[in-house]
Amino acid sequence: MAQPPYVWISVTGKALIRRASVALTALISVAQASSAQTAIEKASLRLDWLPSGYHAPYFLALERGYYRARGVDLQISDGRGSTSTIQTTAGGGDTFGLANLSAMALAVSRGVPLVAIGGLIQKDPNSVISLAGSGIKNPKDVEGRRGGFVPDGAGERLFPAFAKITGIDVDKIIKLQITSSARYSILLQSNADFVVGWTFTDAYKISKQKPISQPLLFSDFGLNMLANGMIASKETLANRDKVVRAFLAASVQGIEETIKDPGAAVDAMLKARPDSDRDVLLEGAKSLSHFLRTARGANKPVGWMSAEDWDDTLKILTGYLGMSGSVPPQSLYTNDYLPKS
Repeated sequence: MAQPPYVWISVTGKALIRRASVALTALISVAQASSAQTAIEKASLRLDWLPSGYHAPYFLALERGYYRARGVDLQISDGRGSTSTIQTTAGGGDTFGLANLSAMALAVSRGVPLVAIGGLIQKDPNSVISLAGSGIKNPKDVEGRRGGFVPDGAGERLFPAFAKITGIDVDKIIKLQITSSARYSILLQSNADFVVGWTFTDAYKISKQKPISQPLLFSDFGLNMLANGMIASKETLANRDKVVRAFLAASVQGIEETIKDPGAAVDAMLKARPDSDRDVLLEGAKSLSHFLRTARGANKPVGWMSAEDWDDTLKILTGYLGMSGSVPPQSLYTNDYLPKS
């Protein structure tokens, strides 16, 4: 004898409730497991200086959620020079730093426990900058001219190596000792015939006020030092492997997308640093692709650093920038934490 319809409805209802309960329990378990896998860890990045166009990739990656998607709650802080950034990163005040790699190498030679984990500006942008009409078109044209030099400036300290490679007689240069803050004004007011600075920051800012000659890039004449890169302490590498890899993966994605759309990267940066000059930032962001790699890394992934480039950097540091003793290049950098593809 067939059961009344309402019995079947009742049984089916219980089954549905039971199945829904099982499914809900499974979903909760998956969600909890997923949450555990993507637990957010705090980390910080200290820039080398005040916001500039080459910093835009980090702000783009931050705005688009690339760090958080990989489990990193990143805070970006402005810098006050590479020396300060090196100190706070080595001391654990910041998880990561963006700093001049030659300055980091000098610090490591004195016992500071840091490692470069990714290159950002690997073709040195240091150059001789002069106003249009100065007649300085080739390196030896600086002879007999007045040069403004910041005594502790990285580019100025590198100038003797540039002079040696290009045959400049430095004794024929009238050397004017200036402060970093006077670098632009002394040239713009024609109180010096040339200064040393980065092409896409210093040269561009000067060109916005007066026309300039084509800057003479040190690297175009065979002198190249690795410029800026991402650094971390040995303790961070030992204890926060996943955070290091996540930070680099998100940063590389930000760099790649900045190269494709520098305007979007600058707009993201301006949301965080609204007082910055958009034109100056955009020039730096657009120029990044030109300085991102050396010839040795032309076909390598973003951030990859060459052993030969580090060898050259150490030779220059030893010969011209006061590094004493020998530092094994392999102790200064690693490519191991960069994304594999």
